[in-house]
Amino acid sequence: MSCITWNCRGLGNVATVKELREIAKKFAPTVLCVVETQVNKARVEGLKDTLDYDNAFAVSSLGRSGGLGLYWNKNTKVEILPFSQYHIDSIISENGGEPWRFTCVYGEAQTTECHKTWDMLKFIKASSPLPWVCMGDFNESVA
Repeated sequence: MSCITWNCRGLGNVATVKELREIAKKFAPTVLCVVETQVNKARVEGLKDTLDYDNAFAVSSLGRSGGLGLYWNKNTKVEILPFSQYHIDSIISENGGEPWRFTCVYGEAQTTECHKTWDMLKFIKASSPLPWVCMGDFNESVA
């Protein structure tokens, strides 16, 4: 099982899609999450064949801000849980293995609103006893 999360800074660009395709081909992650897609849900989900995935789920950007996408293949079971413009929450199991929780995050960009991302993540963690992987762009700086 492998996961990659990439802040692509816009999937409306041919060069970015090419780079994403190369990443997907080279590393073949079981689950691929893209954040800051800056395009609508249909565009993100429409790239699944280009990226050689069987399934996709996306959250549209708000104009040129945000947007998330999650890709996986048929050997992997993904149950999409509640999501927002800032996250996709899911339960994943591969080949009948034990389920685990995966949350893909694109955090609040405004410094004064960052606490909302952390509050959301605390709520998600408290709501499930499953092992949890949380990846993404948290829009936070580490000093």
